[in-house]
Amino acid sequence: MAGSSKFDGVDAALKEFVSGHIHGWSDDDWRELLATLAEEGHDVDDTGTLGLRLERAHILSTLERLALPGIGPRRREHVADHFPSLWTLRNASVEQLAELPSFHRRLADTLHDGLKRRTGGF
Repeated sequence: MAGSSKFDGVDAALKEFVSGHIHGWSDDDWRELLATLAEEGHDVDDTGTLGLRLERAHILSTLERLALPGIGPRRREHVADHFPSLWTLRNASVEQLAELPSFHRRLADTLHDGLKRRTGGF
């Protein structure tokens, strides 16, 4: 997501939130985040969009932490563009992963195996 947008400050806050909640968050955590964002002057009326941006940050953070070979920033972005949540990503088949831009079967296997082995707590 290149360039500046009205979400820049929000995206930074979402990334920070995700880094403190690597195994997920509760509804109370979500409401507290929304309250904090509102106090900081951010528009939190569109909770659907904020929720999608939070899930995207969660995917990107998880993939960065996994540090899987061959899956750098560009490929992490492709993954986050395609899957709306970490849950849908973890439940994707190898075939679905292999259809992502710049992915191939072996890389899809690496991602699939890495997610299953290292994020079993989700």
